Amino acid sequence: MKYKSVTGVRDVLPDEQPYWRTIEKKIYEITQLYGYQRVDPPILEQTALFARSVGDTTDIVEKEMYSFIDKGENNVTLRPEFTAGFMRLYLENGLHKQPKPVKLYAIGPIFRYERPQAGRFRQHTQFNIEALGESDPALDLEVMSIAWQLYAELGFSGLRFQLNSTGCPVCRPGYVEKLRDFYRTHLDELCDDCRRRLDRNALRLLDCKNEQCQPIIARAPIISEHLCRECDDHFTLLKSYLDMTAHPYEVNPRLVRGLDYYTKTVFEVWAQGIGSQKAMCGGGRYDGLIEQLGGEPTP
Repeated sequence: MKYKSVTGVRDVLPDEQPYWRTIEKKIYEITQLYGYQRVDPPILEQTALFARSVGDTTDIVEKEMYSFIDKGENNVTLRPEFTAGFMRLYLENGLHKQPKPVKLYAIGPIFRYERPQAGRFRQHTQFNIEALGESDPALDLEVMSIAWQLYAELGFSGLRFQLNSTGCPVCRPGYVEKLRDFYRTHLDELCDDCRRRLDRNALRLLDCKNEQCQPIIARAPIISEHLCRECDDHFTLLKSYLDMTAHPYEVNPRLVRGLDYYTKTVFEVWAQGIGSQKAMCGGGRYDGLIEQLGGEPTP
């Protein structure tokens, strides 16, 4: 019997190692420039951590996690993303007692049971940065600038930010109801996933990639028109900061992230010449996540 690698994973051979070392060196140099410290959260976490933080109605939790019961009857999961583990690490190890902002980063594998395709595997290496304890959108800009600088120094061209605000618990519920009301008038035109999401996770309707839903998305209500004063001021200030940089950006009112914990800023970095997958990376704020996991309110 000949053994082969598991579907959706790949071997990294000696001739590729120099590329990985170059990327790791760039990450180290840039994170040191901005004052970030490395941590290494474990690959295994409690399954409940992801259901609580990522959202139990997200595709990640419903369809993509590698979860199992271990020999001690513990329900554990190979991490599908870094942020939930970062927040647990931050609280459990007393980092929340340090002067703010606390700036951390990590590099390591994450696992999602997705359909393997070009540029998408079931195991891939992710670079993750977190800046905790500061509400000023200047920190949003700093995180975005780190991503920009990394890709620029690695030789990518045509870099451009996609930017949006997804509001907060004050203003988002009203917008979500308007979104649901709009979509209910188009039920017969929706794909099966969007029909399922309508009552469970309406923001994800804007993230649907099915062609039949695109005309509906294009006519859907825009969240920026429903932001509360605090969220609107935060978004306006971030855009003014970006205007002072050389980073081109586009406000994309349909941009949402596939995780429930995001509030206010969400962004992606797009590049030219990388095929149909334009987005290099993404991120945003999650001002309520630490409190949701049992900590003090922390932006």
